[in-house]
Amino acid sequence: MSLGVLVVFLAGCRNDAEAEADVGVAEEEEVDVGESFEPFERPAELSGEGRWIPGDLHVHSSGASNDTPRHSTPERVRVVGEERGLEFVVLTDHSNSTGSDPWTLEEDPALYNQGPEFPHWDRVAGLSDETFLLVQGNELSPVHSSTALPTGHIGCIPRSLTNFNPNIAFVDRPRGEVTGGEALEQAIAVNCFSILNHPYGTAWISYDWTSYDYHAMEVWNGGLWFSLFDERGLKAWGCDLSQGRRVTPVGGSDNHDVESEPPGELLRPAMGVPTTWVWAPGLDWDQIVAGLEVGEVSISDTGTPLDIDVFDGEGRWLAMAGGDVEGGDVTVRLRGARMADGPSEARNLKLYRQPAGVCEDTRSEGQIRVPEPNWEVLRSVPVVVGASFDEQWEVTLEAGDVIFAMVVPDEIGSEQDVSISGPVYVGWE
Repeated sequence: MSLGVLVVFLAGCRNDAEAEADVGVAEEEEVDVGESFEPFERPAELSGEGRWIPGDLHVHSSGASNDTPRHSTPERVRVVGEERGLEFVVLTDHSNSTGSDPWTLEEDPALYNQGPEFPHWDRVAGLSDETFLLVQGNELSPVHSSTALPTGHIGCIPRSLTNFNPNIAFVDRPRGEVTGGEALEQAIAVNCFSILNHPYGTAWISYDWTSYDYHAMEVWNGGLWFSLFDERGLKAWGCDLSQGRRVTPVGGSDNHDVESEPPGELLRPAMGVPTTWVWAPGLDWDQIVAGLEVGEVSISDTGTPLDIDVFDGEGRWLAMAGGDVEGGDVTVRLRGARMADGPSEARNLKLYRQPAGVCEDTRSEGQIRVPEPNWEVLRSVPVVVGASFDEQWEVTLEAGDVIFAMVVPDEIGSEQDVSISGPVYVGWE
């Protein structure tokens, strides 16, 4: 797609989406919390039992994806990943690509649905050690054509590296005849942690909403940085929460060229932008997957996660991202930082409340429609470029709520210097 065509498409999508639903949020309340406060602290034993581990859940490699250059080898992915400060990378190459020709978009019908789908499984195992994990996943891609209707791409992340059968083939062709929901079912059937990738990407890779059984949603895809498309995905995630579905928010660079340098270029994302941070005791794949399962995550391109902790009125710690609390009066502490050399435009730290049962869900099969989650911004304060922040707010929550935080501009274009916390569930247990 040319940049000119994309700009026209973006403008059209904005107009279409606004016609379907007004995607505004509640009026923000700016709060002066003072220059200093006595912070409530996370228990020392919790901090001693875990740390934020940075990774990228959506990277393509050569010899498997049919739109990736030959130099993006698994070996090179590891080298660059370490240079970027990542500790794990998941290769999510397009399904059936190696069943046709990994170097071209032309496909041979005689080779449809034969795989292999995890071609570098043994290779990446040999490239992993105690300091870096390289994992072979897959991106089920029943549609990869600008002439096809929306179907969607499903990230298939193996839950286990020791109890997983990589010698499988997914049914994703003929093109356009396999739904996104059917692709999702296949990912779940082989014991993958399933991610709904870029649900509102360009038209031919948007999701068709034929199933809502995904475990996670990619609310930030590296193409265009944090964009209007990502904001729409975030709203769909908010709607899932409002409807009582525990869905983990994740990000992925969708890198197709390992040599793309941060912060990347328009439509040429750099690996690690954004980074998905997972809270885990150590660099162990089972523990990372466990963190993903419950939502102990944060997403950012700033080099630091956005930490959220919840305490009772006496300062007793209740939960972090992915945790559960009861309703009532609580104190929320948020910590993070903006880029030291990032854009100078204004960013606000916002605390969101997603109530239960308020989503205006316009999603329907085969349609690209943006729902309105009707979330509420409980607090909003400006964050200075290059500054770290540590804010603590008293709020009142109700059973069924979910809270999360973001550092984000008020108007979304194609944004850098953004961070998102994981969710905290209120009265869900």
